[in-house]
Amino acid sequence: MSGMYRMQDLLKLVTRERAEELRLEPGRPPIMVLHGKARIMDGGLVTTDDISELFHSIASYAQNQELTRCGDSHFLFTSEDSGRFKITATTNAGQLNLRVTNLTGNPGAPRPLSQGRDQTSQL
Repeated sequence: MSGMYRMQDLLKLVTRERAEELRLEPGRPPIMVLHGKARIMDGGLVTTDDISELFHSIASYAQNQELTRCGDSHFLFTSEDSGRFKITATTNAGQLNLRVTNLTGNPGAPRPLSQGRDQTSQL
């Protein structure tokens, strides 16, 4: 990836920090929601291209097509390393926004991770 962020690293951080949500919006640094409060992450601003690369790194072909056709895509993503997440991608005036909601029970609470590969599923 040409940007400074990798999706798997961001998902691990969300889980480790017990964040409820990660928000990626063009022209802003990533935002994590912790205990109901939005917290700006240290690091650079993300571009629409960065967000697109992050989305494509976890989305299936069908989910990419849904985003192109409908302007949004919603699905569940399970990572062996990080947990389970609801992914919401939306486009508005050519700008891609990505919202990642932590579904690992109580966000960040310790839980056993299932064995297996990273998986995605449609909502």
